[in-house]
Amino acid sequence: MSTDPEYDRVITLEPLPQVQEQVPPEPVPATPAPLPVETRRADRPRWVVPAAIAAVGLIASGTLGYFFYTTNVKLNATQAGLAATQKTLHTTQDQVTSLQADAASKKRIADYMSMYTVDAGKVRTDYELVVACNNYPTCRTSAQQALEDMQAFQSDRQSAAVPASLSASDGQLGDSLSAGIAALQELITGMDNDQVAKVKDGFSKLDDSMLSMAKAEASLGAELR
Repeated sequence: MSTDPEYDRVITLEPLPQVQEQVPPEPVPATPAPLPVETRRADRPRWVVPAAIAAVGLIASGTLGYFFYTTNVKLNATQAGLAATQKTLHTTQDQVTSLQADAASKKRIADYMSMYTVDAGKVRTDYELVVACNNYPTCRTSAQQALEDMQAFQSDRQSAAVPASLSASDGQLGDSLSAGIAALQELITGMDNDQVAKVKDGFSKLDDSMLSMAKAEASLGAELR
């Protein structure tokens, strides 16, 4: 302790104000000036653009190649399907043609048999009446009717489309009708002129023609089986 009372007096020191240190701002790097266009192009390797074009070409060619491949596969499958379809169509057409020909043949046979059944029935009935008659008026009328029906039968047969399978029996039928027509003409002439010999010969020939017609009918039945 100092002997000087003034010295021993407590001295309060005021704190000095803090001075904030000024930090200088960081320097901002200067932006480099853009290079000229020529310089930038020169810095890029020359093979970059052709390589990119080549890569695009490879991708495109690969895509197109796959497209063409798949298209060819589809076309080949389509062509194979068309070929199979055409083969089926040809087979079907052949079957239809065969069925049409068969149907046409069956129709000709049906038409011929329809004509034969009607006309042969008339002639058979007329013959029975001629055989059963016992006087001139009745016999003359029956013989005339039989002659007309035989002539109509012959005309219908000649106009009909005769099936090839029935040509033999049809020819035999035609001969029988011609013989029957001639026999009836002779029979009618004998009746009209009172010529007994012609009447007898006419009846005999008519019987033979009807027998021949029956044989033709039997042959026709065999050809239809």
